[in-house]
Amino acid sequence: MSYVDDMRKELELLVRNQRDLPIPPEAVPEFRIFRPADPPRDMIAVDGSYSFLLNLSSWWLALISVGLLRYNFDGERFKRLDVRLMQRMLGLSTFEEFVQKQDELHRALFEFTRGANENQPRDMVNEYRRLIEGQLAINFADDCEGAIVAMDGTLSEFPKQFTFMKRLVEVCEKREHVLVGISKDSQLHTFGQVLTDEDFLARCQSQIPHGATAFVRAPKESEAAREGLLHGDIYYARLHPQGRKWFRVDVGTFRDEPEYVFGQLAPFARSLVSVGYPWPLIEAHRMAVTVRQLKPIYQETVIRAALRMGIDVRTVLDGLTEVEGRRKSAFHEYLDKVARDLR
Repeated sequence: MSYVDDMRKELELLVRNQRDLPIPPEAVPEFRIFRPADPPRDMIAVDGSYSFLLNLSSWWLALISVGLLRYNFDGERFKRLDVRLMQRMLGLSTFEEFVQKQDELHRALFEFTRGANENQPRDMVNEYRRLIEGQLAINFADDCEGAIVAMDGTLSEFPKQFTFMKRLVEVCEKREHVLVGISKDSQLHTFGQVLTDEDFLARCQSQIPHGATAFVRAPKESEAAREGLLHGDIYYARLHPQGRKWFRVDVGTFRDEPEYVFGQLAPFARSLVSVGYPWPLIEAHRMAVTVRQLKPIYQETVIRAALRMGIDVRTVLDGLTEVEGRRKSAFHEYLDKVARDLR
């Protein structure tokens, strides 16, 4: 049997489960229709990214970048009112004896990500990125009132001693902000279906009137599983009638008024760049990922500084990494290059 025969056999299994999967009527969730607000509140959007720069044995150096923008939408045009960029360099280790000599934050990051094994450096940086996003949002949201604070990702946090998300909810309640966390992609199965939640809702959306925007509450069991770490109610929403995706949206304030919350979000999801996803979050993401696009410049700065500290150039060059932390000089990378060159 050739690989083509294998492929057909396995692909048939995938296609059958995707195409022929019946959804019983009782499994279709209760969709709730809402109307976009006119005019909406201003939106404060926050998103972050990172890039690993260097790896020397069990130590990594990573640069984290977080963008924050405030936008107004008058029904026709988006207007940028404010912009902030915060960057932090993080040195971390996955060697426990060394970590125990570091500060409380590093020890907490290490403990929270201990089970990630080889992905631990990436997970530690991700959690630190979320902490910076939360701190920046708190500082900005506390200086204004009555806006929408839109965070990238869920409204959850890591170790309880760093309760930035709880503090953000408190600030948004005090300043009467609408607080939401919007996840770009979700692979959860909170509705108990073989399909992921996004695919399941896309399959059911024919129940929604043509041209309508809608949301649905996720089963409360999914929130109970995150009790203590999640600061909001979980919904899925289609923010534009022609939107391709259902986005997971965590609602942190105005929790008794979901129609009002989604009505505030929808006007910002009209950009033709990505219909259905808020334009300010697109801009915040665009700002944050410059840390990856400009990585060669940051690495050049690291190389110069390391050489001035007396380390030999071969060690530094061997320690340069891809954005996710894997060494460019890893032997697997070398073998892949040899295989390509010998074809």
